[in-house]
Amino acid sequence: MIVRLFETKAITSAAIFFDHSRFLLIKRFDKCTTNRLEFKPNMLSTPHLLVGAAIVHSIPEPSIALPAAFLSHFVLDATPHWDGSPQAPFSKKVIGGVVVDYLFGAVLIFLITRGNPRQELILLGAFLATLPDFIMAFSRHVQTPLIKLPFVTQFNKYHSRIQTNVRFAQGVLASFAASIAALVFLVR
Repeated sequence: MIVRLFETKAITSAAIFFDHSRFLLIKRFDKCTTNRLEFKPNMLSTPHLLVGAAIVHSIPEPSIALPAAFLSHFVLDATPHWDGSPQAPFSKKVIGGVVVDYLFGAVLIFLITRGNPRQELILLGAFLATLPDFIMAFSRHVQTPLIKLPFVTQFNKYHSRIQTNVRFAQGVLASFAASIAALVFLVR
């Protein structure tokens, strides 16, 4: 979704990125083009967590299951989804909602897999399915030499570019469908 805030010619190229785990605000100044503010939010955490857990639960080989759980993040982000699209600065209510979303998914997986001998691997798979959002948030808010590595920059650009945000009803339906499908695999 692109919101045009103003249309003027820019004389320099620069990019300012802001990410708070779930939300990404990109302001691009492109030479000889109009300035646009792009808002590309990420999918809610619960579907990511559930799909990552379901993958690890369903694939017995951790060397295949764990990378697949990580890669599932990008598949889900590329599907149409909705996450509320709040804008910075984030209120305590918005931050609380993000935390509740993550904790809900994590606790649900913990309860469903209680007694499963692979519970730790399944929880690790759930975390790995959300790791790209943590990488992006860390690189935006923590000043370290690691964030200047070309790989991290390219990773974040790719992660931002694949987002497909849609209206509430369609997006929540997609998130709900992904969550239900993952739950089916988790409880069998």
